Amino acid sequence: MHIDQTTIVEPAVPERARVSPRFGLLYLLLIAALAVLLSRSFYLQVIQGSQFYGIAEGNRIAAVPLAAPRGIIYDVTGKQLVENVASTDIVLDPSEMTEEESVPLLMEKLPELMGIRPQELKAAIDQALQTQQQVRLVSAIDHDLVLTLERALPELPGVRLSSTLVRSYPKGRLTAHVLGYTGAVSSSDLAKHPELLITDIIGKIGLEQSYDKELRGQYGVSYEEVNAEGKSLQSLRRKEPIAGQELHLTLDISLQEYIYTKLEERAEVESDKPPLAGAVVVMDPRSGAVRALVSYPTFDSNLFSRPNQAEAASKLFKDEREPLFNRAIKGTYVPGSTIKPLLAAGALQEGIITRSSTILSTGGLNIGEWNFPDWRSGGHGTTNVTKAIAESVNTFFYSITGGYESQKGLGPEAATDYLKEFGWSSKTGIDLPGEATGFLPSPEWKLAAKGERWYLGDTYHLGIGQGDVLVTPLQVATATASIANQGMLPQPFIVRSLRWPDGEMSSVEVAARQLKFSSQHLQTVAEGMRQAVTDGSARALATLSIPLAGKTGTAQIGGSDDTHAWFTSYGPYEAPELVVTVLLERGGAGDKDAVPLARDIWQWWIDHSDQLNGN
Repeated sequence: MHIDQTTIVEPAVPERARVSPRFGLLYLLLIAALAVLLSRSFYLQVIQGSQFYGIAEGNRIAAVPLAAPRGIIYDVTGKQLVENVASTDIVLDPSEMTEEESVPLLMEKLPELMGIRPQELKAAIDQALQTQQQVRLVSAIDHDLVLTLERALPELPGVRLSSTLVRSYPKGRLTAHVLGYTGAVSSSDLAKHPELLITDIIGKIGLEQSYDKELRGQYGVSYEEVNAEGKSLQSLRRKEPIAGQELHLTLDISLQEYIYTKLEERAEVESDKPPLAGAVVVMDPRSGAVRALVSYPTFDSNLFSRPNQAEAASKLFKDEREPLFNRAIKGTYVPGSTIKPLLAAGALQEGIITRSSTILSTGGLNIGEWNFPDWRSGGHGTTNVTKAIAESVNTFFYSITGGYESQKGLGPEAATDYLKEFGWSSKTGIDLPGEATGFLPSPEWKLAAKGERWYLGDTYHLGIGQGDVLVTPLQVATATASIANQGMLPQPFIVRSLRWPDGEMSSVEVAARQLKFSSQHLQTVAEGMRQAVTDGSARALATLSIPLAGKTGTAQIGGSDDTHAWFTSYGPYEAPELVVTVLLERGGAGDKDAVPLARDIWQWWIDHSDQLNGN
């Protein structure tokens, strides 16, 4: 049997692809990672979504104020009188503090780091937490403390360093009573001026106070993204601050320094006498521009603008010489014979006397048991009004103020009315804070204040500038200016213009007042003051190269032997350009003590008049 062998061919089946063990492992890892991401996303978005939403919402745009540089002050010749010096303050920020955690930590670390007393620190922390406002802890810290605190800040919640500018006064002693000084804002300052920031500095006295708003300028702002903890993430936009306005003064710092130096020299020479004190006012009678305003003794205004000098500054308040007291505008003094030209003008205006009227001076007046003496034994003889002013004849002014025999007097009411016309018992309006008004007594005042009626002797004392009448050196200077001006009473001022950083300027406008006196009568008074220089009590000025007019004064103080020394003057006589008024507190006699200082000042002005007139 034959078997046919047949070849059977099976259909082709594809062979399964072989997988490498390495790629299999990666594949499993990718699946695992995807699973983790999905689960984490679910956890974050669903389970903790609200928490992270709140944190994201905590990122905000904060507007951080940027303080403006304080305006610079210049004298009449363009000399810079102040500087702004970069400094650093320590500030407590309540938004970054908690009662439970921050306070114990700060109380533990800060006293040792800063040398601050624990009770002061606790008071500052309490204030910050209670008011929820920033509190300045320390101003103008030194560089070493800045470095120390920068390293420690991460462990000091609520404490931060704030960059600021501190005022510096290169001629601090010469300008202290005029420029004043700046200091950190107080809680009362913030209450009065809510626009202020705790990190601001403001003017405390002087021009710094009078023109504080203009000097502070305009805040800038930095818009920053901050997180929920108040930390800055990035700066987004910035508007630069506008610096405060410049002040351009009428003051001549060279003249100011010269007068101060002369007073210093006098104080050294008279070291065996009571400490020297006084004031000098120099002004342009045509405008009221103050060229110099010196109060002596003085102080260094830098002691108040620099916190590390606080101890030295505090001693000034206890100094018996009262160096902080601005005698030129705040000091009120018995005027002595400087009152006589004003009362002479009043008597002429009232028609009580004429230019040719005479009174016989024999050494004084006797009223009953009372004697009212002349300063010269035997008197001055036959005296008219110009001679009475030139030689300061008491008898003449007793008579025209209180009356005597056939001579009618002004009486206390009319006398004080005419003194008021010259600006006495009123502020002059100078652009400095704290000006005194002075005082003019009256029968009504005496009865109310002392329980006594007004006597003829009170009127006589008023007539020679004694008794209870009080004036400031600035009031005497402005009254003198009105005589020089033939009846125009100027308003004194120190700031002549203000200037913005872009160059825009504005002039300061002041008002003058025309007095109710005949120019003829004022001319008669002026002639008497001129005669005081040529033939009278101020003859020491007669040798100067320009003609001057003036009036001396020696004012007794409360019946004691002490006297204030006065001298007020103007010149050149025909075309006045300057008034110089000197007061030496308990400084002796007007002719012997005040006139020599005035003479030195006039000589300085003669030597530098081109410089002054050019400004």
